[in-house]
Amino acid sequence: MLIRPLKPHDQSEWLRLRRVLWPACSEAMHLCEMKEYANSAGARAVFVMVREDGRLGGFAEVSLRDRVDGSMSARVAYLEGWFVEPDLRGKGMGRKLVETAERWAAARGLTEIASDAELNNAAGLKAHEALGFRETFRLVHFLKPLKLVALLAFVGLANTAQAAPVIELKVLSFNIWVNGGRSLSNCIKVIRAAGADIVGLQECNGDTAQTIATNLGFYAATDSDASIVSRFPVVASIPASGGRGVTIELRPGQRAHFFNCHLAAYPYGPYDLHDGKTRSFVINEENSTRMPALNHLLSAMTPYIAASEPCFLTGDFNAPSHFDYADFPWPTSVACANAGLSDSYFVAHRNNHKFPGPFAFDDPGITWTPLTNQEPHGVFDRIDFVYFSAGDGVTVTNSTELDGRNSINPWPSDHRAVLSTFIVTPRP
Repeated sequence: MLIRPLKPHDQSEWLRLRRVLWPACSEAMHLCEMKEYANSAGARAVFVMVREDGRLGGFAEVSLRDRVDGSMSARVAYLEGWFVEPDLRGKGMGRKLVETAERWAAARGLTEIASDAELNNAAGLKAHEALGFRETFRLVHFLKPLKLVALLAFVGLANTAQAAPVIELKVLSFNIWVNGGRSLSNCIKVIRAAGADIVGLQECNGDTAQTIATNLGFYAATDSDASIVSRFPVVASIPASGGRGVTIELRPGQRAHFFNCHLAAYPYGPYDLHDGKTRSFVINEENSTRMPALNHLLSAMTPYIAASEPCFLTGDFNAPSHFDYADFPWPTSVACANAGLSDSYFVAHRNNHKFPGPFAFDDPGITWTPLTNQEPHGVFDRIDFVYFSAGDGVTVTNSTELDGRNSINPWPSDHRAVLSTFIVTPRP
């Protein structure tokens, strides 16, 4: 029995085995993940066991991860998938597959390899133990339905005598880093794990947005850079220079208006401040580089912000907020506030918000950047936002930044995402 690296002509057999190992995974997701292995530039590998007739009898997928629970290393190999067909089990072939993955990892200077198995997979747990893996962490997920009346009482929107027909809405702002090139499948997993209902995607073209929407069963409003995907139907497109705008039907008779943007990346104000540029110099740069596009977008949003229906704006603004800096009026956030929009993260954390900037890597809310080695200047800021029109029956109940520590690891982007949870109640 031959064990070797995957070859291009193995694709159909590899897909067949993947379907057996992960039957709940959609065809599109399988193909998406398989493509990522092919384009991983050495960060992932697949090894296959070949029968005498040329068919595959098993495979092992291995990747590089930045950190895992229980590891003492900054980077480890991770056994993402490991499968041997039933008639070949008990013959040591699974061990040989894993040993091949271990040699691949050792050749890259790694000293540890990690893996996982579901708690009810007794055979998988036993197999890992037999190969010398030690258990490091167990996690059990729990779910409990909330009583609507109790939820309403918590946010002060109703009393127990009569519950209003409200909707809990999770909005995600997510720069997926050049069309999810680091790992589009992990970008999709981030959205799914967050339970997001509407997502503003930056650095996301139309084809990528459609792939994401298809995998999630969502609707897509595509753009060359700032696309939108939604669990709810997109019923209208809103002309919006400087970004993307749509109307979304939350349920019959109840709509929300949603906008998304990705403002210019350079020149970057926090770097200029770090380099000693004056306050007036930085503000002039902001006004000349980012504000023209944002002003066009806010102008298009004005009638929707003023209307009685909820209005949201997500985006990678590539600029901090004046709420985060003492006495520094960052023009983009000031403009959003003046337009009647509320910063959901600031509202949710008003009592423990830190003043002033600059900030450290681990400070709450920071979205640039999730890994210290991605920021050569040591300059960290909150530059990704979820704004909302607070006067339209919308209350924010929580807002948090997401990265590999509280979401999918390895994290697929050079930005943290922002997930804000709202209660939307119809106005009479």
